[in-house]
Amino acid sequence: MAIDPFFASTRKRKRSNKPTQKKQPRPAQSKNNKRDSDIEGDTDDEDHFNTNVSAESEVESSEEEIEETAAEKRVRLAKAYLESIEKNAQDEIGEFDAADLDRDIIAERLKKDDDEAEGRLHLRIADKFNFKTEELKSHRCRGHQLPVTAVALAENCSVFYSASKDGSIIKWDAKTFQKLHTFVGGRKGVKNYNGHTDHVLCLAISHDGQYLASGGKDKVINIWSVKEDKHIVKFTQHRDCVSGLAFRKGSNQLYSASYDRTIKLWNVDERAYIETLFGHQDQITAIDTLGRERCVSTGGRDKTARLWKIVEESQLVYRGGITTKQDDSNLSFVEGSIDCIAQIDESLFITGGDSGVISLWDINRKKPVYSKPLAHGINLTVSDSEGEIKQPYWITAVACLRYSDLFFSGSWDGFVRVWKLAGDNRSFDQIAQIPVDGVVNSIQVRSSLATKRTLLVVGVGQELKAGRWIRLKKNVKNCTKIFELDYSK
Repeated sequence: MAIDPFFASTRKRKRSNKPTQKKQPRPAQSKNNKRDSDIEGDTDDEDHFNTNVSAESEVESSEEEIEETAAEKRVRLAKAYLESIEKNAQDEIGEFDAADLDRDIIAERLKKDDDEAEGRLHLRIADKFNFKTEELKSHRCRGHQLPVTAVALAENCSVFYSASKDGSIIKWDAKTFQKLHTFVGGRKGVKNYNGHTDHVLCLAISHDGQYLASGGKDKVINIWSVKEDKHIVKFTQHRDCVSGLAFRKGSNQLYSASYDRTIKLWNVDERAYIETLFGHQDQITAIDTLGRERCVSTGGRDKTARLWKIVEESQLVYRGGITTKQDDSNLSFVEGSIDCIAQIDESLFITGGDSGVISLWDINRKKPVYSKPLAHGINLTVSDSEGEIKQPYWITAVACLRYSDLFFSGSWDGFVRVWKLAGDNRSFDQIAQIPVDGVVNSIQVRSSLATKRTLLVVGVGQELKAGRWIRLKKNVKNCTKIFELDYSK
């Protein structure tokens, strides 16, 4: 897809000329004679200006405007920024060597600011959580008749939602774990119904906690009020199942993914459709986004993940299809579908698929930075005709604690697995596993500074949300499980 050029703002900066004396305005200074003192805002050096001019020329000069180009503005702001860093560093450490300051302190500060601006700053907190099973606080919320397919947790960890194949959505209190409200699903085929009339497949809560978005097999996106528990608007532009939803951080811009191979953008505040993105060659199975105006998605059996740059109107394609071998046999497994995705930060994301591989991607590389084969192990089944069949446990859900080194994955092997990102962001290892019986269809994790709580919410069912290839009954309940993660500073 062609990339539209990006035009920087060319509006010129205007600076008013204040008179140095009463009724004697100072003439404008030319661009070529601009001094550092003037750039820094110092107006005390008035003797350097020529004041032996006629009153008429002074008036004409005072009416002129000093124009500043975009390049000059960047230089001026950069100088002021570096001076502020030096001043702050001097206040903190007192006497310092200028060479050491330039080499170490300023470089470190600039890198930190750049990381924060680009969303690359990682909190190394994975080792500070206690994942011991006997000490882990857990709760189970039941209310759906059919498997739970999606969960969504508010940013402040006050409420969470669960959705099901029965078409209903339940709102839960995250403190008492009691049911607060139920959006009942309608009968299949009913028209003009304010809700879902088929399986609900995805949920998302806006960053400000104002809206809940839900999508499902009925091709509909519903927007609900979180505070008032009422239906707001319905979007019906998708032509197939709505498989993924994500709100942009700090904005009420909504991204939706569908089996119709498109991604659509919505302005929820204006209740308006914005545009459609094309590119995937198969059903889009998942989508995620953070603060920048872009999103990442997985295309199922086209075996790609894609980064969509909305402003540039372009996309980057990341190829999957990894082949892995089992160590103790000649069996090999090919990644036939990439099914789930989660953004760690603006430059890193993880994916999982039907070959049991979890892959770590850098947006600047077309191949995975690191891949973990058979992350949830081997599923052994017995067939009357073929005997023992070994297949990997699919990765059915992934989620991460944003901008940190901690993320989670789910399947139906009986555990939610906990992973820690390496210090160089080039690999990861399992550090714990949390017992969960059933198919893990959805995972959400949030940490709230206000309540000082970190919650892990898991949607569990007897079936996969996308089909009925697996049916688990023994000791499995359709429910939502919540784990309170203890954090030690």
